[in-house]
Amino acid sequence: MLASVALLAVLSLSASAQPMKPMCAIDMGSNSFRRIVGSFEKGRYEQRRIDVVTMGVGDDLARHGRISDAKLVEIEKQLAAFKRACEKEAAAPVKAVGTAAFRDAPNGTRVVELANKLGIAMEIATERRESELAYLVGALDKDGYAVVDNGSRSIELVSRERGMTRYAVFNLGYRVAYDTFFARAGNAAQATLEFRARLAKEVTRAPFMKGKRGFVAVEFAEMADVFFPSSDRGPRMFTLAQLQQKLREVTALSATGFKALKARKDIDRALPRLVVAVFLLEKFGYSQLELTDRELGVGLIIEAGITR
Repeated sequence: MLASVALLAVLSLSASAQPMKPMCAIDMGSNSFRRIVGSFEKGRYEQRRIDVVTMGVGDDLARHGRISDAKLVEIEKQLAAFKRACEKEAAAPVKAVGTAAFRDAPNGTRVVELANKLGIAMEIATERRESELAYLVGALDKDGYAVVDNGSRSIELVSRERGMTRYAVFNLGYRVAYDTFFARAGNAAQATLEFRARLAKEVTRAPFMKGKRGFVAVEFAEMADVFFPSSDRGPRMFTLAQLQQKLREVTALSATGFKALKARKDIDRALPRLVVAVFLLEKFGYSQLELTDRELGVGLIIEAGITR
């Protein structure tokens, strides 16, 4: 009897020691879709692969007031391709999350139906759900952090203390902000001031972001790549002074210089995020920002690891 119990204990330990099988998460953003293969165990996230495809669902929605039939066909084809790739890599289960564009689209649930037919468990994240996933991505399930997720259509501000999550979401994502404040502006300083004034109105709803152990930015990779080019990937730290100096350089540009800056690749993704980073650090009293290259869909993988 004792031998049997001992054997069961050994088998249990052996099973728990096995590395977690990789999971496939599909992050269906308003601008890009990402297929992410990774695992999360004992507080450590390991990413094996990420594929990124520009889809422009948010732009399609803005043009048609719904996700057009042509875009639905394109989405179905891309999800099918992602599903095949997941199966080839033996990454299961396959889960997907749609964000702001799918929330806003009157026919967003049609995409859920298409995904389900392909064997992909898709959800359209509410603002709360997207914020919770963003927190998992930024803080790896540890309490006491402030996290900002700056997507193409919306910005999520979220913190968690003693297991309680608080969040605020507003529709000033980088595409919205760039088109509204920078695309047609001739003066960088004035455009920045106007954007900051709009941010100031929104962040009054997020006093919970103050006084945390760290401030983490999700989906700020293009800001770093454009303004602070480096071969380094993974977590990167930026001081408030560094970010302020870079923003001063931008706002000091002449009309000609600003026009040239706007011609740079990915500036529409980078410039609004630079302004957001500086503004939030100043507003909430942080001296540095930790940038993670983990994407929102990673939250699905972390969640699965936690509940394993």
